[in-house]
Amino acid sequence: MLNLSITRNALYVLPSLFIYCVFLLFPLMTSLGVSVTEWDGGSYPVFVGLQNFIGIFNDPKFWIAVGNNVKLMGFYTVIPIGLGLVLCSFLNELKNKKELTMMRILFFMPYIMPMAVLGVVWRWLYNPAFGPIDQFFRYIGMPSMAKAWLGDFDWALPATGFVAVWYFFGFCLVLFMSGIQRMDPSIHEASELDGSTHWKKFIRITLPALLPEVRVALILTVIASLKAFDLIYVMTQGGPGTSTLITNMYMYQQGFDLHHFGYASAVALVSMAIVFAVNGFLHFVLRERH
Repeated sequence: MLNLSITRNALYVLPSLFIYCVFLLFPLMTSLGVSVTEWDGGSYPVFVGLQNFIGIFNDPKFWIAVGNNVKLMGFYTVIPIGLGLVLCSFLNELKNKKELTMMRILFFMPYIMPMAVLGVVWRWLYNPAFGPIDQFFRYIGMPSMAKAWLGDFDWALPATGFVAVWYFFGFCLVLFMSGIQRMDPSIHEASELDGSTHWKKFIRITLPALLPEVRVALILTVIASLKAFDLIYVMTQGGPGTSTLITNMYMYQQGFDLHHFGYASAVALVSMAIVFAVNGFLHFVLRERH
């Protein structure tokens, strides 16, 4: 009976294992093999050993891309989590449940849309010729504020990052609101009777209770910032210059634009190692201590 049960369980696992091998393990092993070669996709690969990886660590453009990924963490992680915490502290005071539900739905709506679609919409909004943002500045008599947002070396990354803020803060808000709902209301009532102000109540009671939700939001948004691609590809394709170039965009350019598939595979593996390292560090730092 035990052997029959093990066999039956193995049959249940096989479909998932097959999908995992075909779409994750096999491409990963193939990328690992290609990364030690010089290959343009048409000729035979030439084995070069660790030359591609050595080239990455001496490649200033790659480290510019890593630096831009770090900058994006502010827009993917810090600002959305901060906004989510501030807004949930106010929305928690709403007594009308219908208003609260409508606000949560309104803020969460961007998160249910593909980021590539949002990138197309915001690229139109940022258009310097007919985009509503620049048209608004001209209409109110502030033409100096109208600029080519996605074509400006200083503003391209913040303009793109603002879309990520708009995308993620609704997710953080709903996550934090769900955490508040599991809290015992009597704790807040007791603090109000003791004369605690709104902010003292939030800092001393609500925020410590939301640490598990903050931990989840932090891990997910940091990983999203390191894996970012679709938003940058749709809005700027890494330009102007290298102002919005990120590691995944650099990998795409090396592989599909320049046909340096060996080097692109090495960039992909180094980027994956960075994601694993950051993820492991966050799990270690933010783990629950008993």
